[in-house]
Amino acid sequence: MPTPASLDWKPIFLEALRHMPIIRHACEAAGVHRVTAWRAREADEGFAAAWDDAIEDGIDKAEQEAYRRAVDGWHEPVIDKGRLAWAYERKVSEEGIESFSPVLDANGQPVPLTVRKHSDGLLTFVLKGRRRNVYGDKQEITGANGGPVTVLDETKKAARIAALMELAKVRKDIG
Repeated sequence: MPTPASLDWKPIFLEALRHMPIIRHACEAAGVHRVTAWRAREADEGFAAAWDDAIEDGIDKAEQEAYRRAVDGWHEPVIDKGRLAWAYERKVSEEGIESFSPVLDANGQPVPLTVRKHSDGLLTFVLKGRRRNVYGDKQEITGANGGPVTVLDETKKAARIAALMELAKVRKDIG
């Protein structure tokens, strides 16, 4: 592992962070220890700002990929009885005879049959992240019977505690 003094590791670190916004990954790519990277961040405001910007770039890429998978989807090969299924095209001759032949790619190879898949879970995350007021989880705190939450001042709180302790003492004496 090269030492930080032997090369300018910061550009490599920042590029790795843009590619995958994980500190350990960026340190390994740049050949520096995590402590070295964190100390450099603390000592250099410009590097700290570039670090934050690189992480934002990486997160933007991840968000873009999540959106693509959720909305555009991807093609997943169809497996039938444990084997890859191939795409076929239907042909009808001038005589009306029907036949099926494999679909071939540009290299003359058969094309696998695929089905387009989408990720509802990723779509949920994207929508919650971008439109929290519409799609975010709603939480409401209410008081007794759905009424407003009441806040006791310290005097009322102390009186309530004293009354409960007196009630507990009376119950103990009776029992």
